[in-house]
Amino acid sequence: MRAVALGGADFLPRGRKTRGLLACLCLEQGERVSRSRLVGLLWDRSADAQARMSLRQSLSELNSVVNRHVPGLVEIGRDSVRIDVQKCWVDALAILDASGDATADTSNLVQPYGERLLEDLDGITPSFDHWLAGERTRFEDRVRKILEAELDRLTERNAKPEVRAAAARRLINFEPTHEGAVRSMMRAFAQMGDRAQAIREFERCRQALLTVLDLPPSRETTAVYEAIRGDSPQMAPPTIYEEPAGIEFNETAAGGSPAPSLAVWKIEKQSDPVIAPRRDPGPEPRREPSIAVLPFRNLTGDPTHDFVAEGLVEDLIEALSRVPNFFVISRLSTLAFKNQDRHPREIGNALGVRYVLSGSVRVLGDRLRLTIELTDTQSGEALWFAKLDERFFDLFEVQDRLSEMIVRKVAPYLHAAEMKRIRVKRPDSLEAYDLFLRAQENMHNSSRTVFETSEALFDAAIGKDPHYAAALAWRAYWHVLRVGQGWSLDPADDATQADRFARSAIECSSMEPMAFAVHGHVASYLYKDFDLAFRRFETALSINANAAPAWLWSAAAHAWMGNGSRAINEINKAMALSPYDPLMYAYSGIAGMAYLADGQYERAIECALRSLRENRTYTHAYRLLVFALVLAGRVDEAQASARRLLELEPGLTIASFRRRYPGSASPRADLLCDALARAGVPLSAEDGTLPTRE
Repeated sequence: MRAVALGGADFLPRGRKTRGLLACLCLEQGERVSRSRLVGLLWDRSADAQARMSLRQSLSELNSVVNRHVPGLVEIGRDSVRIDVQKCWVDALAILDASGDATADTSNLVQPYGERLLEDLDGITPSFDHWLAGERTRFEDRVRKILEAELDRLTERNAKPEVRAAAARRLINFEPTHEGAVRSMMRAFAQMGDRAQAIREFERCRQALLTVLDLPPSRETTAVYEAIRGDSPQMAPPTIYEEPAGIEFNETAAGGSPAPSLAVWKIEKQSDPVIAPRRDPGPEPRREPSIAVLPFRNLTGDPTHDFVAEGLVEDLIEALSRVPNFFVISRLSTLAFKNQDRHPREIGNALGVRYVLSGSVRVLGDRLRLTIELTDTQSGEALWFAKLDERFFDLFEVQDRLSEMIVRKVAPYLHAAEMKRIRVKRPDSLEAYDLFLRAQENMHNSSRTVFETSEALFDAAIGKDPHYAAALAWRAYWHVLRVGQGWSLDPADDATQADRFARSAIECSSMEPMAFAVHGHVASYLYKDFDLAFRRFETALSINANAAPAWLWSAAAHAWMGNGSRAINEINKAMALSPYDPLMYAYSGIAGMAYLADGQYERAIECALRSLRENRTYTHAYRLLVFALVLAGRVDEAQASARRLLELEPGLTIASFRRRYPGSASPRADLLCDALARAGVPLSAEDGTLPTRE
């Protein structure tokens, strides 16, 4: 809840019950509210005399704070109280007024970031909570109808798929289990040729439905998924086939009725096989072997042995990633499928791979028992199966032999000379390994408190092994994230520390791709040294072409430099390698910057909204949304997003943005600064003028 005077000053009362009282008056739309009702809502557990005394104190606070900024706004009578809605603008009431007008442009009224009405006022009293629940239900029904109507209008007008995708994203952000919006989103991405993203949207919907409602996706949603999956380049048959006329979808209302028809294949027989042109070409079919190593199941029952299973998986992924011409999904993305009993074909489609490697680990005393299986995701056939029984204290030596054995089975063409190249430098102790894995996990938590604990865990791992290159590299990235999230108390010092740890990682191992990748990111993001950055990215990818962070940060650097097409290609590569990364909000944000640099503003809007769904406090996504909305000609919406941005980053000015923006020397910097100005971001805290380029 926020109250702002015409001059921009905040005048929200400090007391929570006083704020609750003000909220109640606002939602009554100017009607009088009796004192007895206010007492019952906000002081239901106090004695009558004490409750009325508390009400008088809150009314006195309202009078001294609110009426001082807006005289006569709150009218306090002997028996009742009201707010004069003619003297103020209430966003919730604006939505109510607009919801009955089918032609009204309400997009700038509805903030699609997943926030609930009066979210900060939960728990004042049981009676107030009960009242608030009812108000939220009515409010959310109105918002849902507005967003559904917007999506329906765009569908009926056959708007561009990127425009429909952004509208569907707003509705999904508001209600993650809205299957009508998910179907519209999947169709839009399929029409844009991005079938991989369409499949990822189905996976996210599936997870939301299981988490919130304990239900699988509906038959209608699954039918759309099956149709898109059947035409996916990753899972397509050879290029010689009967020519399809295409997939046709009957668009349906976002509300879900009438039910959509199934996708219809129109097959026309040909006298001879032909090479069929694609109606809407997507990315080229993946020709290199593609594989995902799924999290191994810990059958011991003791969670302290989880790191054994995780370590084996990470080692296998690292080894396979360094095989030339292999496409290997990152461990951080395969973690999304931990303990899921799903058909290999489903997992293959979700991750975009032909093969999956799965297994289980059991620790009995000093013995380690491992079962492992390689499966073809198209046929479901187990291509290879093995069992191992080893001494537990030889874990790293077991990982060496296991990696080599599996790589030889999966890649029989691998030359013996290449085996040395794929071996990974490991820490000197299991304890350092365990600390490193725990630090990584905490670092990906969106809670600042949990995130901060990673520092000590990384330091402990490095203390056990000062030459642990991976830990040093991730310690550097911890400092970069700290700056990016706005959690740094001293950004200059964090930049120095990030550079120091990245250089130390490179010194400790010339074969650790994360070390070179993160140093490239430090160079571009924190020091604007793009020459060094691109050299580092090139080195990282020469060591491991499947290093998703290197592709991600290289894409960001190209976007900052204005190389939109190159940035799009590289962010798509990064997202394919790590489609369910814990930091997917960063991937989505960089994808948005890539599309922005390429002039695809509607795609950039959708990416920004997607990023906000994944992390609604991510200030980069709000800045991206402001840029894209202004450049798309939707200034009113941009101003609403800018207000939210300034709430999260109150010190933001155009001067401070230009100072820290990595692409400040590029020609597009002026365009972005102008977009911020048009959205209402202050020009300069000092003199209110647009600063000159540094």
